[in-house]
Amino acid sequence: MKKHSFLSLMPVAACIALLAACAPQQAVKTEYTQVIPAGTTELAALYLDNLATKSGLKNGENAGIVRQLFALLADETSDGLAKELEALWADPSTSGIDWSAPLYVFNAPSLHAPAAALKVADLAQFQALVETLVDGQLCAEPVKADGFETAVCLDGAILLCYNDGTLLAVLGGSTTDAKKLQPAVTELMTQPAQKSFCSDAAFTKLTRQKGDIRLLATPDALPLSVRSLFNWPRGTQLLGYLLFENGYAYASLQQAAFEGDTAESNQPVHPKSNRELMAAINGITSGTPFNITLTSDEIVTLSNLRILMQFTDSPYITALYEAIQQIESLNLRGDTGRVNFTLALNQKSGNALKQILDFAAATFGDMLQDLDS
Repeated sequence: MKKHSFLSLMPVAACIALLAACAPQQAVKTEYTQVIPAGTTELAALYLDNLATKSGLKNGENAGIVRQLFALLADETSDGLAKELEALWADPSTSGIDWSAPLYVFNAPSLHAPAAALKVADLAQFQALVETLVDGQLCAEPVKADGFETAVCLDGAILLCYNDGTLLAVLGGSTTDAKKLQPAVTELMTQPAQKSFCSDAAFTKLTRQKGDIRLLATPDALPLSVRSLFNWPRGTQLLGYLLFENGYAYASLQQAAFEGDTAESNQPVHPKSNRELMAAINGITSGTPFNITLTSDEIVTLSNLRILMQFTDSPYITALYEAIQQIESLNLRGDTGRVNFTLALNQKSGNALKQILDFAAATFGDMLQDLDS
């Protein structure tokens, strides 16, 4: 009886197996960090959700700035598209992007162009967003490629490549340039984790740092004016971060192999003249421990702002003076392996990033109104 029952189920099992084989296969969800190429020497991780919260943009405290932006978009595109994007701003999750995951910006040697990687949480929602951009004539119709889709936007200025899990945005330049990037883009979109930078020990160090913005680079990526200050050989791997807290902004740049703490025993130097300031800065170029601290009054004195304000009524000079008055102290300290920067503001109750943005919005808003009038 048992044997008969088993045999009677064989046709049913065969039908189920056949249907499963014929059914469309669900796309494999990819890990978006896999598109970062191995050997990357310039990589920034931006924690956009943190930045939006700390700047006051997320909770509507700086909603005026956002409204001005969407008004500008309406002038440049269409009212319909501007309203769609404004609704998207009100609820960013409807974009299909996971904004709690960091945005990675990097230079890919194979692309010869800056690129960014974001995490796609809901592919259907993101595809709907692309269609909105297509309707607004900002993007061409997407084209299916090897396991992903590609959309050329803004006449080739930006190339969007996406699948279930990953969005790769590349600065193209033109439609012709965007087409030339396709082979390199395909290679990045299909490469396994072990061939990407996410398997590198330096990437692990980057993710373990603190900071709202985190950086991995070599001295070659720094501006020449900054690079010449530090005693770091070409090709040295550097890690850095920028962190905003209540009343403080912190920054750090150090050799990736640096183990230990910057010497805290140095007494802070308060330069009273430009000559004393240059003498203190010489500690940076020689690699010896240094600790330079300036109060807002000292910054004004060293910059000769008080003298300038007697001879000009420029709103920019006034704005600079007012910005410096918001500062309690500015400190730069370090040694051969690491340089730290701390900006302390007078008001400790609010986040430093929001205070900076509030001041910029008020100051430059007034300037724009003066120019319009």
